[in-house]
Amino acid sequence: MTDPKTDTSGKHSYTPLPRSYKNRFGFSLACPSFIYPDHILPNVSMLAPFVDEIEVLVFESTPADNLPPQDDIRQMAALAEKGQLSYNVHLPTDVSITDPDPDRQKQAIERIVAAADRTRPLAPVTWTLHLPFEENSKDAGTVQKWQKRAIDALERLLVRSGIAPRHISIENLDYPPEWMEPVAEAMDVSVCLDTGHLLEYNFDILETFELFRPRITILHLYGDVAAGRGHLGLHRLDARHVPAVSRILEGFCGTVSLEVFSFNDLSKSLPALEGLVS
Repeated sequence: MTDPKTDTSGKHSYTPLPRSYKNRFGFSLACPSFIYPDHILPNVSMLAPFVDEIEVLVFESTPADNLPPQDDIRQMAALAEKGQLSYNVHLPTDVSITDPDPDRQKQAIERIVAAADRTRPLAPVTWTLHLPFEENSKDAGTVQKWQKRAIDALERLLVRSGIAPRHISIENLDYPPEWMEPVAEAMDVSVCLDTGHLLEYNFDILETFELFRPRITILHLYGDVAAGRGHLGLHRLDARHVPAVSRILEGFCGTVSLEVFSFNDLSKSLPALEGLVS
């Protein structure tokens, strides 16, 4: 059994991953900043020796102290400057820039910009953004209105944040992924392909991958979704989907984030990932 080690603060003792996977794959291997039951900085300090990249989770935009402290950001940025680690940032999910209410939409843009500003010193390879669809109807006219609203809001977000369009990756959610295509094309943004969402909502993995292939900068990869537990380890991937996932990983050179949220799921996902690319 691997001996527990302390994080850089010296205050916490956690079991490290059994071995390093740095530079193991043709893509950049990432995992979330919540693997250990602690704040972001202890997680980063424990995980930095073992992965190429950290997915910094900024799911909650309020209150303001939910954003990573500036001192933590400085210490995390120092690791990147030393070439030890890179980052991608998952922007807040508790607000929606596609909200039909103009006031709530404006507030969402402001909060997301604040999260981007706080994490900017990390020089993220991409910022991942949700575009929720929460309409009561899925008829063509409603979808088109949502797409226009998404385009307009994205334009304002990009202007306000100063982020280059290709550094924003819009993530497929619970609606047909092709609904995102006009938005991605109009704003020339990148795409975050979440394979778990595709499987959960019965969308074709390979078709979606081919649809967005030139724009995909990051893959969210995990095995299954369970009520009350969220994303499960990659070792739980249904055997039926292994060929498709393996084909997607073949030759992919962006970021692959094992989007699981526990040490147990991550430690089991890593050898499962090796099996998918071997």
